[in-house]
Amino acid sequence: MTDYNHLYRQHNHRMEDFWSRHTNAPKYERMIHVFGQLVVFDSNHETILEAASLAEQMYSTWDTRDNSPWRVHLTVHNSDPQPTAPPERLIDLIRYAGTGDWLSIDLRDWGHCFVDMKRGEAHAVISSALAEIPQRVCQVLLNTILNNFATRHGFSMLHASALAKDGRILILQAPHGTGKSTTALRLLLNGYQLISDSQIYLAERGESLWMGGFPTGRIKLRTDMLRLFPALAAETQPEAVRNETKHRVDLTRVDPTLARREMIQVRHVEFCLLSRWDKPESKLEPLAEDELWAEIMVNSLHYDTQEVWNENLARVDPLVRTANLHRLCIGTSEEDILKTVNGLW
Repeated sequence: MTDYNHLYRQHNHRMEDFWSRHTNAPKYERMIHVFGQLVVFDSNHETILEAASLAEQMYSTWDTRDNSPWRVHLTVHNSDPQPTAPPERLIDLIRYAGTGDWLSIDLRDWGHCFVDMKRGEAHAVISSALAEIPQRVCQVLLNTILNNFATRHGFSMLHASALAKDGRILILQAPHGTGKSTTALRLLLNGYQLISDSQIYLAERGESLWMGGFPTGRIKLRTDMLRLFPALAAETQPEAVRNETKHRVDLTRVDPTLARREMIQVRHVEFCLLSRWDKPESKLEPLAEDELWAEIMVNSLHYDTQEVWNENLARVDPLVRTANLHRLCIGTSEEDILKTVNGLW
């Protein structure tokens, strides 16, 4: 009987690598944890895996979940000729397309990716020009993949800022440009810890609800807000956000105690819908659940199918029902903002 395995080993080196499967076979692997969930990365290019380590730093830590790992395959393609270096604002050029449980991420000349959200698996082909910039790979690709995996596998997301103080949680939700990050930074410099300035994630463990954040330890300010925090201005780094440039402050460089890296159990929550006016004083008013739900539904980064939304809302609902709900109107006096918010406790 013919030994097929022997024939393959004998002639494999002479066979044409028509699809570049051998050239692109993964040689390197890296494992990270996102909210305690194992994520396995593999690639034929070692440098690009630094992006996985950068991504891990942006998610809250938690005890390891006993689940099947999520997988991300990063194939670096050495085309000839290579495209030029990716632009600083590559994020503005990305095109997304989704259908069912699939998401397509088109990075133009610098790569493309297909994400199977239900299976928790992504396949990306990246140009070598982009692969040499792991920070950019993390920003334009990995964060999108991992955030979508999370919302499809047991984590609910809210677009809001969250801070912790003495085991209690303060949530600030507001439309873009309202002053949410500025208010959060004022509170951070006066005894609070940042869970997240952008997205908060909820997950259940047993009978308890837990909260984490993305990105942890970082806060972004508009250019016109830098003058309010001159001591931090030297620590900022410009970061491309859709349609604008903001200034990122890495709190771990300023003072690691300002950032909370661990997931926190949801017990006592003050949930504030933020607005602002030009008067010095700040004020608090009661907020009805219906008013808050309207904001939650339209102020989300992951509006998707009804099935996904139902799963998302199933964990948001107990948060809303147990929280104290407020409409917080912030004034121009920093002292009065702090006095008003501290009055919640």
